[in-house]
Amino acid sequence: MNASPTQPIPAARLRAIAAAVGLLAAGSAAAFELETGNPDLAVRWDNTVRVNYGVRVENRDSKIGNSALADEGDYSFDRHDAVAKRLDLLSELDVVYKKRYGMRLSGAGWFDDAYGAESRGNPNLPLSGIPSYVNHQYSPLVKRLYRGASGEVMDAFVFGSADIGAVPVQAKAGRHTLYWGESLFLGGHMHSIAYAQNPLDLQKGFATPGTEAKELFRPLNQLSAQAQLSDTLSLSGQYMLEWESARYPEGGTYLGPVDFVFNGPDRQFLSPGLGFGYRTPAAEPSQHGEFGVAARWSPVWLDGTLGFHYRRFADKLPQTLITRAGPANTSGYTLVYADEIDMFGLSLSKNLAGISVGAEVSYRRNGPLNSQVLGVAPGLPAQGETKGPRGDTMHALVNAAGALSRSAVFDAATYAAELQWSHWNNVRSGANLFNAVGYAPCVGKDKWDGCATKNYVGVSVAFNPIWYQVFPGVDLSMPLSYSVGLSGNAATVFGGNEGLGNYGVGIGADVFQKYRFDLKYIDFVGRYKDNGTAVTSTNGLTTFLKDRGFVSLTFKTTF
Repeated sequence: MNASPTQPIPAARLRAIAAAVGLLAAGSAAAFELETGNPDLAVRWDNTVRVNYGVRVENRDSKIGNSALADEGDYSFDRHDAVAKRLDLLSELDVVYKKRYGMRLSGAGWFDDAYGAESRGNPNLPLSGIPSYVNHQYSPLVKRLYRGASGEVMDAFVFGSADIGAVPVQAKAGRHTLYWGESLFLGGHMHSIAYAQNPLDLQKGFATPGTEAKELFRPLNQLSAQAQLSDTLSLSGQYMLEWESARYPEGGTYLGPVDFVFNGPDRQFLSPGLGFGYRTPAAEPSQHGEFGVAARWSPVWLDGTLGFHYRRFADKLPQTLITRAGPANTSGYTLVYADEIDMFGLSLSKNLAGISVGAEVSYRRNGPLNSQVLGVAPGLPAQGETKGPRGDTMHALVNAAGALSRSAVFDAATYAAELQWSHWNNVRSGANLFNAVGYAPCVGKDKWDGCATKNYVGVSVAFNPIWYQVFPGVDLSMPLSYSVGLSGNAATVFGGNEGLGNYGVGIGADVFQKYRFDLKYIDFVGRYKDNGTAVTSTNGLTTFLKDRGFVSLTFKTTF
């Protein structure tokens, strides 16, 4: 439990967010309360242990396996191999004094015996001789994040509240997360007011079904405050003291969609004449300077809450890798993170007939646009001379979440659905690199090659029927989820593609509301083009994962 008094969005919506993205809580196990002998001082220490065993159950698609862009990840594990033998620990310490002041410290640790020191890679020539990891040795970053044993500090902040005149003010300082707006699903987050407000731990989310929201959204060092100006109006603000990129499924690992990305692999083979292009240091923004302000207004006549938001931020996701030709006629590639992005947003949350409804519309100015897919382009500016195509985009989403009472089929059920939309308005710079229909990188190509279109529409749904006391002390559930692009390709980074998505089917058991077991099947959908032997283009990078369906058994408990 987060002991912070600052609540940027209603608690009910936060719970809906956690449920909708399929992140399962470990029941309602009692916290470990430490006796202090002082009624004004509360100390709570929670430890969550999660064990995950995953097995690949889908045959390799030979056309993906023959692609130089995805063969290492596809050959990293065969069908029936264990793709995860992972142990995770999350430890959380909360100290609260007089329910007004306190601190929170949390840390995560992990170990996964499914990974060793070497990338297995494609055993077939010529691909076996051109791995993205030099000598097939995983980089230190991949060894730490995938195998371990390793760990890191997550939250580390202090908080307090005081009255300034008649205005209650709450504030936090240190490593923590804020999440503004009303988006529910990860797909919706890519088009939300909260986009890039926190870096995402996509590697952990992909690798470990059941990861909690407080682990998926990675905290950053920052200052934040909220002032309750009246019963119906509050103001919030944040100032960032740290920048950090998202954490990705790294290339050459089981769920790494493309072998040469992101921060783990060393290189990518370009052609016999050019050899390898080596990954160069990322073009990153300043550690300081991101900020945001928001107002939430809940007039009686609305019976809901309107939110007004402005943020100036740097992206936490990179633009598509851009090749370059250096002074020595060598080629390389880098991750490029855009900064100085302005976002203006309007949100609405409201209950309608017992259904929690949320909606957002936002405008991003000078945001990153999808750049051309990796390919040799002699004369392309070197790193630092370009930050890729930039432009202005519109985004909107609407969602609904609720619960169903007992029926002939289940004892209870929860559901959530979200529709996402985006539109690119104009290109401000880097038009020659914009990977969109009608622009140079897409000459002779169409949207099925991944070229952005003017508009994009996507949808995400989740449904979870529940059966109570199926056995003494045991509740069963069957979480189902599906996310897919319905029309067009988003112009923004990882914003979605038509026909690209994922789904999950599972069964879960809560035992004595303390022990959680989950058995899930997870897979991906997408569309590619091929030459009869290998994939030649995809409509979205995770298309390369469409043959990597896996079954995962997870156990989790909190003590």
